[in-house]
Amino acid sequence: MVDTPSSRPLDNEELTNVINLGFVLICGFLCFLLQSGFGLLEVGSVRRKNAKNIMLKNTMDAAVSALAYWAVGFAFAYGTSNNGFIGNSRYFLMDEDGEDFEDYVNWFFQWVFAGTTATIVSGAVAERCRFRAYMIYSAFLSGFVYPVVCHWIWDPSGFLYGKVMDFSGSGAVHLVGGAAAMAGAWILGPRIGRFVQNEQTGEWQAVEIPGHNAVLAALGTLVLWFGFFPFNAGAGYAVASNADIVTTGRAVVVTNLAAASGGCALLFYGVLRNGVWDPAFAMNGLLGGMVASCSGVNVFDTWSAIIVGILGALGFYVQVWVFETKLRIDDPLNASPLHMGSGIMGMLAVGFLAMTRWLRVSEEAELMGMDQHEHAGFAYIDDDGTAIVVKNHFSPSSSQTGGDDMLVEVSVDEEGDTTQTKKPTEEHLHSDEAAKNPANVRVVFLRTTVRTHPISSVNVKFQTQPWILVLSSYWVWRHWKTDQTAASCALTYDFPTSEEHCGF
Repeated sequence: MVDTPSSRPLDNEELTNVINLGFVLICGFLCFLLQSGFGLLEVGSVRRKNAKNIMLKNTMDAAVSALAYWAVGFAFAYGTSNNGFIGNSRYFLMDEDGEDFEDYVNWFFQWVFAGTTATIVSGAVAERCRFRAYMIYSAFLSGFVYPVVCHWIWDPSGFLYGKVMDFSGSGAVHLVGGAAAMAGAWILGPRIGRFVQNEQTGEWQAVEIPGHNAVLAALGTLVLWFGFFPFNAGAGYAVASNADIVTTGRAVVVTNLAAASGGCALLFYGVLRNGVWDPAFAMNGLLGGMVASCSGVNVFDTWSAIIVGILGALGFYVQVWVFETKLRIDDPLNASPLHMGSGIMGMLAVGFLAMTRWLRVSEEAELMGMDQHEHAGFAYIDDDGTAIVVKNHFSPSSSQTGGDDMLVEVSVDEEGDTTQTKKPTEEHLHSDEAAKNPANVRVVFLRTTVRTHPISSVNVKFQTQPWILVLSSYWVWRHWKTDQTAASCALTYDFPTSEEHCGF
C-alpha cells in the first residue's frame, strides 16, 4: 500500500501543525461574528431611518473586503518584499509560478482582521455617507491601507517587524481603522444639528442625537466581547504545546479583565459626571479596554490587564472630548475614539506594563554576554585579529557568613596566560563563529566570588510586583556600603582559594 498522507499516521510535527491550523481556523470562524456585533451595535446607536443602510454596509463590508484582500491585500501584507514597505507577490492567492498558494487558513484568518478594520469606519460615517462611496472606501482600506501597515509590523520583511510589539492589532487593526474613521468623519462633516452655535457667546456646543434601540446596541457589545476572545487568542497561531496553551489562556484572561475594568471605570465616571448609570459609558468602556489589550495580551499580567483596561477607557474618553469640544468632528458611534484613542493607549502600555521576562534577556543570553547575543560581535579584538570570547559557568558553593557564594568561570585558550587548557566546545564558538574566524579565539578565564545579602534568596516575583522592586532597591542602596562584599579578579596560573589572594 502506498504511504500517502491519508493512509499513514501523522508524525509529531504534522500532528502539531494540524492542531494549530485547526485552532486558527475555528478562531477565524468565531471572529467572523465581529461583523454581526458591529452591525447590531451600530444599528442600535443610530436613528431608525438609517437602520437598513447600516446593516447593508456591514454585510457588504465582508463581501468587498474578501474580494479586495484576495486580489491584492494578502499580496501587499505577506508577499515577498525587498524594501520592507509593501509585499509584491501572491496576488490572487497564487505563488510566483502561477499555482495556488495553499496557505488558505492563514489567508482566511488574516482576512477577518482586514474586514474588521474596514467595518470600523462604518459607524463613524453613519447617516450621511453615500453607499457607493463607502464601498470604494471599504475596498481601498481592506485591500491597500491595512495590508501595508500589516506588512510593516507582522511580516518578517517589514521594517517595523521586531521593533513594535503588537500581538493582535491595537495598532495594525484598531489604530489604522480608527484613523481612517476619523478621516472619513472629518471629510464628510457633521450631521445636521449635531453642533449648534450659541448666539450670545458664539461658542459651538455638541447636541446629543440618541440611537433608537439601546437593546440592540447592548447585544452587539456582548457579541463583540465574545468575538474578541478568538480574535486575541487566535493571533498566537498555536495551541499544541504547554507553552502555547499558557499564552492562549493568558490572552483570553487579559482580554476579559481589560474589558471588565474599562467598562466599570467608564460607567462609574459617567455616574460621577452625569448622576445616572448610562449604558453607553459601560459599553464603550468595555470595548475600549479590549482594544487597548490587543497589543500585549500575551505579555500582560492580570494586574496590568486591569490598568490597561482603564487606560483604554481613558484614551477613548479623551478623544471624544477633543472631537466634541475642539475639532467638532461628528462620529455617531464614537468609532474613531474607541479604536484610535484606545489603540494608542494599548500600544504605549505594552512598553511599560509587559512582563519583565519579555524585557530582560534569557539566562543563556546573559551568560553568553550582551555583546555576543544582542550585537553580533565582540568589543575587544587583539591586534592580531584574535577575538576574546568570554564563557561563564555558575555553580553555587557553600554558604559563608550567611550569604550564597557564586562562582563565575570564564575559559582560556592555550595561547597563554594560564595553565588552564582550552576546551573549544561548540558552545564556545557560537559567537558569530568567533568573529568570523573560529581558529582565532582566545578564551579568557575569570573567577569571581560574590557574597550576596540574604535578600537575594527571597523568592519574590519582581516582574509581577513592581512596588516590591522599588522598595527593595531603596533598601539595598541604604545598606550597600556595609553589606555588600564582592570580588573579581583575573587569574593567571593559580586559581585563588581565598579572598586575600584577590586583594581583600
